[in-house]
Amino acid sequence: MEIPKELYKNATVHRNLTADSVNGILSCGFLVKPTDKFSDRMITFSHYGAFLLLSGSGVYFDEDGRKIDLKAGCFVQRIPGKSHTTQVTPDGKWLEFFVCFGKDLYEYLAKQKLLSTEPVLFNTITESLLNRCVALLDEFKTTPDSRMFTLFLSAQEFAMALTKTSQNEQFRAWGGQMAKASDLLCTIENFSYMSPVQVAEKIDMEYETFRKRFKDVFNCSPSVYQMQYRLNYSKQLLLETNKTVQQIATDCCFADSFTYSKAFKKYYGFSPTQFRKRYI
Repeated sequence: MEIPKELYKNATVHRNLTADSVNGILSCGFLVKPTDKFSDRMITFSHYGAFLLLSGSGVYFDEDGRKIDLKAGCFVQRIPGKSHTTQVTPDGKWLEFFVCFGKDLYEYLAKQKLLSTEPVLFNTITESLLNRCVALLDEFKTTPDSRMFTLFLSAQEFAMALTKTSQNEQFRAWGGQMAKASDLLCTIENFSYMSPVQVAEKIDMEYETFRKRFKDVFNCSPSVYQMQYRLNYSKQLLLETNKTVQQIATDCCFADSFTYSKAFKKYYGFSPTQFRKRYI
């Protein structure tokens, strides 16, 4: 998919749970690497870091002699203590979204097989995945220090979701088709979102088969996936614009502000107005 031009800029947030640089680190953001000088040569992280390559290409090398070509969709894990190189193709196309957290947490999640020990995993870039990156960065920007632990959970959930998707046998079988479906679910057509039934028809699949395969790949139903996208987009509008709740409800294709506010409160525990007051 085409990445919006406005995302091609460095935008990062760095927080710290504790003063411990190995286990207290907490950060995420977008990074542009236009030239070869931004390549990381035989670098070693003491904490856990990972990035999702959204655009561009390059090569991964590590101390074990592995050489892996990188392309959009690669999820590159910087395993603590592992020396490695990420060589950037200097064509101005490289855009990554990174996340970092503590070594001990990574080792615990890897032991539980919730994170992989493989350095490079493969995913498909979808509009919803891109919006998840944007939403995580917004969460890092707006969450107060008193609730910083929730960022710790969000960062690990982001990495775990990408690991699960890349390892999912169903994703390998149906990933391309379901990626197309996820984009259709998040696309406004004729001033409304396509229903899951319409999306199934669009990709020429019987609805119940589509619903089951989609849930196998994304771990939620098409309708829940679409609602989460619409509400995440509405959060972005609440934080970044001066639009009224009614205008945002219209932009996100809710019937009215009451329906929108009810859905928002069901998912987040407070109304859009309360959310805006809390974080702005």
